Amino acid sequence: MNTEKDFSPLTPNIVRALNDKLYEKRKVAALEIEKLVREFVAQNNSTQIRHVIQILASEFALSQHPHSRKGGLIGLAACSIALGKDSGLYLKELIEPVLTCFNDSDSRLRYYACEALYNIVKVARGAVLPHFNLLFDGLSKLAADPDPNVKSGSELLDRLLKDIVTESNKFDLTGTLYCKLLLIRPYS
Repeated sequence: MNTEKDFSPLTPNIVRALNDKLYEKRKVAALEIEKLVREFVAQNNSTQIRHVIQILASEFALSQHPHSRKGGLIGLAACSIALGKDSGLYLKELIEPVLTCFNDSDSRLRYYACEALYNIVKVARGAVLPHFNLLFDGLSKLAADPDPNVKSGSELLDRLLKDIVTESNKFDLTGTLYCKLLLIRPYS
């Protein structure tokens, strides 16, 4: 990670904390990102919101450094939380880097990716339905993950998606892959 690179509007303190090996420091950075994005939402500044998401995705979540990837994941989830009902406007940019981390060789990163996507989906709710096929593909990769924590995280995300699909009156259950999802992990 190039620490001399300009990551504005992220402050140098946020960048440093996102790269830290300690979860607590990355969490503090995520709270700062959440506050920053809330300010941009209040100003209706979608350009800066997209810029923050793009930095978190390309420079952090898709970084070669594991701590940076973890920081990027928690930062993307923080963006979604700050965006609230507006997160649907940015779902493609929020979801794709997280799904890429589902393929990481580090099981902790796969778990953090599940956690980040859970938070994004929880906030966006029905707005995620147009991205259902992408989410399904990602979840089906984790259905048989050898790590019990990753598997548990993916099951929580799976249940949340099932709840969203079930409560939606805009989703064609028979015309989608949802039926296959039920075959992978039927309700207990």
